[in-house]
Amino acid sequence: MSNSADSSTVAEKESKPNRYGPFLPLLLFAVAFLGWTVCQTTSLIRERSTLKQTLSMQAAPLAQAQRIRAATDSMVTKTRELADAGDPNAQLVIAQLRQRGVTINPNASTPPTP
Repeated sequence: MSNSADSSTVAEKESKPNRYGPFLPLLLFAVAFLGWTVCQTTSLIRERSTLKQTLSMQAAPLAQAQRIRAATDSMVTKTRELADAGDPNAQLVIAQLRQRGVTINPNASTPPTP
């Protein structure tokens, strides 16, 4: 008799419907997804502000490098013109630059500053 009582309680537990149904798992999934989305969004916003700060910090050195590049290009172009005109010192400078792998483009223009 005890065995039949145990089997009836097991059958009752197995046939008893779930009180929550799919609501609780879906709720937990939605909360987890919302939490993940919030964490990712805050991380991306923080990273974006860091990138903007880094970009703004590089603006001054970039402008200075562009000014130096323009001055150097101008100087090398004028030295090339002197060398083409027959100045031996300018020819020596141009020869040394070529030995060191510096290419001189007399028609080069500096790129516009962004």
